Amino acid sequence: MATKTINVDILAKMFLAGAQNIEAKKDYINELNVFPVPDGDTGTNMSMTIMSAAKEVTALNKPAMKDLAKAISSGSLRGARGNSGVILSQLLRGFTKAIKEEKEIDVLALAAACQRARDTAYKAVMKPAEGTILTVLKDSAAAAKHARKKKFGCDEALEYVVEEAFASVQRTPELLPVLKENNVVDAGGFGLAIFFDAFVSALTGKSGKLGDELAFARGLEPKVEIEQINDWEGSAFRYCTEFLVHSDTVDVDEAKDFLPTMGDCDLMVGMHPNFKVHVHTNRPDQVLGWFLTHDAQISEVHIHNMQLQSAARN
Repeated sequence: MATKTINVDILAKMFLAGAQNIEAKKDYINELNVFPVPDGDTGTNMSMTIMSAAKEVTALNKPAMKDLAKAISSGSLRGARGNSGVILSQLLRGFTKAIKEEKEIDVLALAAACQRARDTAYKAVMKPAEGTILTVLKDSAAAAKHARKKKFGCDEALEYVVEEAFASVQRTPELLPVLKENNVVDAGGFGLAIFFDAFVSALTGKSGKLGDELAFARGLEPKVEIEQINDWEGSAFRYCTEFLVHSDTVDVDEAKDFLPTMGDCDLMVGMHPNFKVHVHTNRPDQVLGWFLTHDAQISEVHIHNMQLQSAARN
């Protein structure tokens, strides 16, 4: 019998299964990390992001849907690391914002939540690149919409989403030349697909889609070692800088205009009073100083020297 709706207890179980799969497979994801920048490891960043949310979900006791939504959204925002983690936090934010008032999720609500996840994640990125996690998310949302039109049950719809997510991952090298050159798929997109895989398996009780993850993720003749950051000399910025901002008054548009003047890969996500800021810069002191002089409190400051990270891996 098809599963028509998903209640809060089942959704929590599904989310935790997906989070644990990213945690367990983070090294697989790291091995694929070739795009776009030497910003830590994609798998590690995604794992730190989603496990922060998983910690908050685990602490809940008999939650309502809005409690679960808040734990996933706020936990992933606080734990977000790197570009991939920030994007992951935003797709989770969009998904949970769409379902927080639901008592149970049907296929209509599921499709709407997937679309909201897509829109929120794309909005977070100044220059979205296709062939990345964003593409996999977009294709997955389209699959959920198609499943709604076909009047599938939630289990059937989600299985269809998983199939499309993996198909989308396999197409990423055709959209992003650096992936094709290295004979791999996109790391962030792959991470999202294996999250979906475990997320859905927790609902259906069926075993996950993948046997050998790297056999799927790499081509038939993969390079033995992928040198993610050999092009460091061409990168203008050294420090991956990320932190939380707490402010009721900070001008978001002004902040978003300021960040690109300090570096690249800049993201500012969230809403008053809580934001996450990420930027690659040579002057993290000036970035932090700008927010401090605009009546903002900062916390959870993480500054990584990407040049030293590069040297450590080589």
